[in-house]
Amino acid sequence: MRTKMCPTDVRLLVIRTRPKPSKPYRYFLVFTTDLTLEIPQILQYYQHRWQIETAFRDAKQQFGFSGYQVKSRKSINRFVQLSFIAATLTKLIFSMPQPTEKLINVKTVCEDLGIHWYHPKKLTQGLRVAYLKAQIRDHRFSTSSTENTNSQNIQTFVQQDTTLPLDKAA
Repeated sequence: MRTKMCPTDVRLLVIRTRPKPSKPYRYFLVFTTDLTLEIPQILQYYQHRWQIETAFRDAKQQFGFSGYQVKSRKSINRFVQLSFIAATLTKLIFSMPQPTEKLINVKTVCEDLGIHWYHPKKLTQGLRVAYLKAQIRDHRFSTSSTENTNSQNIQTFVQQDTTLPLDKAA
C-alpha cells in the first residue's frame, strides 16, 4: 500500500477481535515498512513496542518524568534516569519471590488499599506505586513498634532525611 503522505511501500495488518459475542468487532491496525516480515513477527514486535510505550506512560504519570523543574541539561538527564530507576525498582519489587506468607498480588494490593470496586486482572503500575507508598507510610509513621506519637515519628523521619547529602547542582 502506498499513499501521498507516505511514498514508501507499507504493509498494513488488520486485526479483528470480538471480546464477547454480544459486542461488535474491534479493529486494530498495524503498519510496517519491512515487507519481508511474517505476521507473527509483526505482532511480536508490536507487543514489545507497546511495552515500551506503557513504560513511558507510567514514568510520566507515576514518577514525575514529565514534571521536572530543573533547567540544566545535566539535571534533566539525572531526573529522567532517576524516574526510570524508580519505575524499574517498583517492577522488580513486585516480581521478586516473597519470603513472607503474604503474597503481593492483585487481591492483596486491592484489599490493603481498601479498593473494593476495581478488579483488574493484573497489577498496574499505578496500583504498585500506591501500594508501596501506603506500605512506606504505614511503616514510617505507625506507632505499633514504639510508643512514640505520629508527630514524633514524623519529626524523627525529617531529622534523618536532612542528614543526606544533597546535590546543589540538581
